[in-house]
Amino acid sequence: MRELTGGWKIFAAILIGAWSIFLVYTALTIALHPLLQGGVSLTFGLALVFLLYPLDKKHLPEKSTSLRDKFLYGTLNSPSWLDLFFLVVSVIPCIYIMIYWEEVARAVGRYENYQLVLGVILMILLLEGTRRALGKAIPILVLLFLIYALVGQYIPGFFGHAGYHYTEIFYQLYLMTEGIWGLLTDLTSRVIALFVIFGPVLFAVGVGKGFMDLAQFTGGRMIGGAGQISVISSAFFGMLSGSSVANVATTGSFTIPTMKKLGYKSELAGAIEASASSGGQITPPIMGAGAFVMAEFLNIPFLTVMLAAVIPALVYYAGVWAGIYVEAKRYGLGKLPPELIPKFSEVFAPKQVVMVFIPIGLLLVLLLMYIPPQICAAWSLIAAMILFMIIGGPMTPKAAWERIKIIAGAYYRGVSAALAWLMVMMSCVQMAVTMISLTGFGVKISEIIMSLAGVNIFLALLATMVCAIVLGMGMTTTAAYVIAAAVLGPALEGLGLPPLAGHLFIFWFAIKSGLTPPVCIACFTAAAIAGANWLRLAWIAIRLGIGGYIMPFFFVFYPVFLMKGTPFEIIMMAVLAIVAMFPLEAAVMGHFIKPATILERIIFFAGGIAVLHPDLITDITGIALIALGLLSQKYLGSFPIIGRRPASLAESARKD
Repeated sequence: MRELTGGWKIFAAILIGAWSIFLVYTALTIALHPLLQGGVSLTFGLALVFLLYPLDKKHLPEKSTSLRDKFLYGTLNSPSWLDLFFLVVSVIPCIYIMIYWEEVARAVGRYENYQLVLGVILMILLLEGTRRALGKAIPILVLLFLIYALVGQYIPGFFGHAGYHYTEIFYQLYLMTEGIWGLLTDLTSRVIALFVIFGPVLFAVGVGKGFMDLAQFTGGRMIGGAGQISVISSAFFGMLSGSSVANVATTGSFTIPTMKKLGYKSELAGAIEASASSGGQITPPIMGAGAFVMAEFLNIPFLTVMLAAVIPALVYYAGVWAGIYVEAKRYGLGKLPPELIPKFSEVFAPKQVVMVFIPIGLLLVLLLMYIPPQICAAWSLIAAMILFMIIGGPMTPKAAWERIKIIAGAYYRGVSAALAWLMVMMSCVQMAVTMISLTGFGVKISEIIMSLAGVNIFLALLATMVCAIVLGMGMTTTAAYVIAAAVLGPALEGLGLPPLAGHLFIFWFAIKSGLTPPVCIACFTAAAIAGANWLRLAWIAIRLGIGGYIMPFFFVFYPVFLMKGTPFEIIMMAVLAIVAMFPLEAAVMGHFIKPATILERIIFFAGGIAVLHPDLITDITGIALIALGLLSQKYLGSFPIIGRRPASLAESARKD
């Protein structure tokens, strides 16, 4: 991404300021038609993407006098002529929709050829803008679905369909609210945008420091303290950022070097951060953008999604915490040194407590009152800014102006680094979703999964898991979830699973695509910061986050994990599920009290799974198996072949 300077930065700042005011104003005052709301936001999004993202990221000189560079690539601080051409051309179709949205909405089935030309221009530049910001994976997938819609009549067998003329496709995408201006574009411009801005603003006004201090104060006192700080801080930051990669880059820049200084190997430090950061998007209250899309898909309040995610998120982080504890015991990694742990008076200073808890508390209270999420986010933003202006420093004109610049900088970073590309990407992905619906591709996949369910429902869920992970490789979580939900959602509902449980199942594995090789972008980011081998790091991260691969198979069948049941049942299962993560992590990491034999690992794994199953007999059986594993660890040595105990602690540490 470019670092604009001079007049170009002022131009970008004007666009960002105008867009931010529009978003907050419309959230608090008026609900615009999706064509108008989406048209305005996509205009800003495309303009900023072509300003900020070059044609080729590898060719971005700081200065250049070459005519070729000026035309094609620009510089690190200024756009090229081609960028400006794309900027102007891309916003013309959006402005047309903004001006004539009423006529377009009324003229169902009627169109002019010039309108189709505008639609084609917008489609091409959405693909190009997404490629610039996020790489080739999403545009290629969208193109495949567009081609599939065009040539369906030539495809033999099960996946063939009647096919659509190109004019039908262009009309559907540009002039219908089910096309580019559909759910994803509308939702991003109306709801998600406010929450994307919300995170950077809160960090800027001091909430980020408050979270990090609290993470150090609590996690630093535990075994494996530096790793536990990563878990707590990543949960806090991730629920605001909604992006695994952004979470790794933000918190990882602090936690990974700290872990390495305190004796953590590079791969372990990076794996802890990657696995911890991947849970932020399933952590209430905000979660990731995909959670808002899920609520819209299912036509349920966001609060329902948020509450359902509480226990699975707790269990996931309990698993990561348990994995860090096991590894810390294995390598002799202790608590954080006292000099690195902030004092109570610093963590809970009145000013810091107010800055952290009032904006977040207001957001939670408003959400619990079933007020629309965009209104909750807008009021929380306003509260955070007012508080920062009042208590963020001296009340002198110069100090107040500095605080205004801090807030403005947060908006600039939030919109330029996240919202602009998200807006363009979601509109691009909406094209694929429209084609999936138009061609019946999702129904065909559903039929395949339903046929597997006739053999074994576990096989059907396993196939769904693999599809969600594969569809999500190289994509952001939101894009991965949207595509996977469009393709796989009907299948899970057809299996008789509750819609919310089915979509959460898909959402979890869309998130796991960022942690699962071969295209594990969260692990790539962590490896770059840690200077580690990404494949070894990914393998450790998968084991640390094993709860994320197991938990969905339980909550799709047992509603108690999604807060459905009596208070006693919910609390009991939450406690048991958290306890179950310890033997499960011991099994996959190969260590508990001491290095575990193969037989002990099998016993621990079976015991953990049994405790997760909400039944008294299996719970008792699981606890008995865990006790047996602990007794074996404490009193028994090696057994031939299956019971051979691994190398000693020192030897094991040297090998890893």
